[in-house]
Amino acid sequence: MAPDQDYDQDNSHVDDTQKYFFKCMVGDFPEKMAIPQKFVENFKGHISEVIKLEAPDGNIYNIQAIRDLNKIVLGPGWGVFVSFYKLKVGYFLVFRYIGDSHFKVLIFDFGTCCEKEVFHVPMNCDPNAQEKESNSESHRRCELCDVHFYWHHLDDRQKHFLRLMVGDFRREMSIPQKFVNNFRGRISEVMKLEAPDGNIYNFKVTKDLNKIVLRYGWAAFASDYELKEHDLLVFRYIGDSHFKVLIFDPSGCEKQSVHIVLNHAPNVPKTGISHDRSFIRETRRRDCGSHDNNSRKTKKMTLVDSPSPRFEGVTSPEVTMNSGGLREITELHYVLATGCNLTTSQKAEVDALVKKVRPVIPFYITAMNKTSMSGSLVICKDYAAKYLPHEDQFITLCHPHKSNIWVDNLKVITDGSCMLSVGWSCFVLHNELRESDICLFEVSKNDGEVTMVVHSLEGGHHLQGEYATH
Repeated sequence: MAPDQDYDQDNSHVDDTQKYFFKCMVGDFPEKMAIPQKFVENFKGHISEVIKLEAPDGNIYNIQAIRDLNKIVLGPGWGVFVSFYKLKVGYFLVFRYIGDSHFKVLIFDFGTCCEKEVFHVPMNCDPNAQEKESNSESHRRCELCDVHFYWHHLDDRQKHFLRLMVGDFRREMSIPQKFVNNFRGRISEVMKLEAPDGNIYNFKVTKDLNKIVLRYGWAAFASDYELKEHDLLVFRYIGDSHFKVLIFDPSGCEKQSVHIVLNHAPNVPKTGISHDRSFIRETRRRDCGSHDNNSRKTKKMTLVDSPSPRFEGVTSPEVTMNSGGLREITELHYVLATGCNLTTSQKAEVDALVKKVRPVIPFYITAMNKTSMSGSLVICKDYAAKYLPHEDQFITLCHPHKSNIWVDNLKVITDGSCMLSVGWSCFVLHNELRESDICLFEVSKNDGEVTMVVHSLEGGHHLQGEYATH
């Protein structure tokens, strides 16, 4: 069964008022926003020409919904919402349908993975009125008051945070530092997490350098719900060290398979994998008319459990120089920029990473120099022509072992190469990159949006995190 068909079967049993989607503010978001195609195709109800969008402060905006080639795009009225709430590149918006073409929205700051606090005090003003000058003294005081209100007076059960699954997400997950620092309630040594299917998991909470980390029990949860890189999880506190979680895939829609209720005794929290979720998924597929389960399972086992022959020659690749200023590895697992020379140990670590990640698009590997440290990084034209957008576009930068993301405007230079600038500078600063460090760019694309996960080999020539070789 194709993935979209699988989604259709799962989605048909979910009430529209239990459906969510998210959007990351990139590209031309100040002018328009498209509802994810998968959400539109599987929505059972009717979305009228004018939808209502309810902000966290309770104000409701009427926004015209334009149908364009089977897409639904928020047009007139959307710009007012963007301007009034000062949406910025990289903000995440989570939408919940509540009926009658009416959506509620949560607004998250990508830098902190927490909600924007200033939007939670009821404003009792005309949403269509022009906003006051943002740098006025009264406005600054208002924002400070709103931040204080959110953390010190708003009911904890109305608070959310999000986490993007990158890095070592299969083994552990940390709660955002800002949430930990400002949360009024108490998180006990055992935290409960309620999945979309109603199952409750117990996690042992550990404190690591003032961080709160979910370790014991998290791997079982990640395996049970088949969490994958770039999945997005949104957490809501409901009291007594208990959180509910929504699980989204990179399409912007919920992973509907997680709504299938596992058949275990009610009110018995799970602390590990006591049910084989893959068996339940296979059973459901058979019920839906799929007759290829054995071959699907065999393929999956081959992919996960046995080494793929296409990686056998990676440790001794043939290298050719082309006219675009880069050296290309014949196996096309990674491409070296001019001037980037790997030691034997570095090659071994890169090969180990290739085997773990199995990149669809070859890694781009470059060495940090004074230019890339001071604010801009140029990607060679031949690599850019093959694998990157051919016009300026906002992209997302991620560190493999951190939940934060950085948004940058990928600029296409006249000679065909591409350049990262402002967002790259922030990434370098926050991740403490140094001159001569080796950076490996793992590029992925989804619905035209580009994400780069940046792995780094430090000056000591050893790869950070789970990809380190010993």
